[in-house]
Amino acid sequence: MTSPQDSIPVRIYKKFSYAFVGLIDGILHDFSIQLQFGFATFALIVAIVFKFTDIETSILMVCIGMVLCFEYLNSAVEAMIDHLEPKFTPQAKVAKDLGSASVGLSALVSLIIGLMFLFNHI
Repeated sequence: MTSPQDSIPVRIYKKFSYAFVGLIDGILHDFSIQLQFGFATFALIVAIVFKFTDIETSILMVCIGMVLCFEYLNSAVEAMIDHLEPKFTPQAKVAKDLGSASVGLSALVSLIIGLMFLFNHI
């Protein structure tokens, strides 16, 4: 955590270092995040091979970022729920299902957008 006594550059540095640690931790230890990074890599390879336009590639990058953000948030919510409520409860299930739905919905929309771009190049 940052402290009010830290200078602004130190606080900014700490915030970015915490974000970097979280990014790496997700990549190393969370299968769902690893899977999404795999799909993202595949999508970018397809964009390169089929020579997507700059605008298409930019939109694809926004879609990838959206899915990854939802996946990281979902993983954080699941970890917190598992910590606070180790036993199964219907409320915990609903929270986890809603988080998963956000990832699934963003992935579905991204897939549709990616396929629309791909079909324009086939």
